[in-house]
Amino acid sequence: MKIHCLQTGDVQIKSRHQLARYETRPARVVDVLRDKDWSPRLPIGCWLIEHPEGLILVDTGESSHANDPGYQPWWHPFMQKCERRWVKPEEEVNSRIQAVGFNPRDVRWVIMTHMHGDHAGGIGHFPDSEIILSQKEAHDALAWSGPAQGFLNMHYPKWLKPTTTTHDDGPFESFDRSMAVTKDGAVRIVPTPGHTLGHQSVVVDAGTHYVLIAGDASYQESYMLEGRIDGVAVDSRLHHDSTRRMRELCKRKPTITQFAHDFDSAKRLEEQIFTLPRE
Repeated sequence: MKIHCLQTGDVQIKSRHQLARYETRPARVVDVLRDKDWSPRLPIGCWLIEHPEGLILVDTGESSHANDPGYQPWWHPFMQKCERRWVKPEEEVNSRIQAVGFNPRDVRWVIMTHMHGDHAGGIGHFPDSEIILSQKEAHDALAWSGPAQGFLNMHYPKWLKPTTTTHDDGPFESFDRSMAVTKDGAVRIVPTPGHTLGHQSVVVDAGTHYVLIAGDASYQESYMLEGRIDGVAVDSRLHHDSTRRMRELCKRKPTITQFAHDFDSAKRLEEQIFTLPRE
């Protein structure tokens, strides 16, 4: 297997969105809205996995239309005032896949960590793929109230009928539940709620080590290691539990962690740099 880290443009968020100061969600939300400081421009990552059973894509990045007038809900303060995006058409996920030598139409599975716009913006490029969401994420993202929680379901393709999972293939390492995607069990989905209630991550067993593709379960490796949360996480308790399980996974077997907005994700993957939990 080979894994490609693909960058679909950049995003900038408020500093207290990237790293929260408070545990309770209302305090964190107010802190983000009042924050005058911005994060650096952060990568928007997604991953293409070459597996003998077929190509697997984890997340689909952002759309180049994300800054078009009317694309972001006018009434949503976070999307209007707390996010900035830079995505060129040639940076969308379909072009990134072509750049590494594959046809987007040949992607067999698209596994969504969650359905926020910077992860689901490119989902329309994959009408022939099986798209896998957690059952909770599908419920929340496709609901009429989805846009209030950052799910821009008005832009999801009309044909979208995702496969949903409750991760019923038994425990895996530090996770109580999992779903095997491939018959050999080398690609597996585990629940990592917190950022959203239905957030999930992907563990790839590369033999000598794991690659943990964790979307927004944490914004940086260091935050995961420290158990820090982001400013918009829906549930801080679940977030802490998920990062604890990720740290435990890293202790059980050498693991390369991948997060969607971590500057060093691509370097860790290319150079096989393992995440080392502190004692």
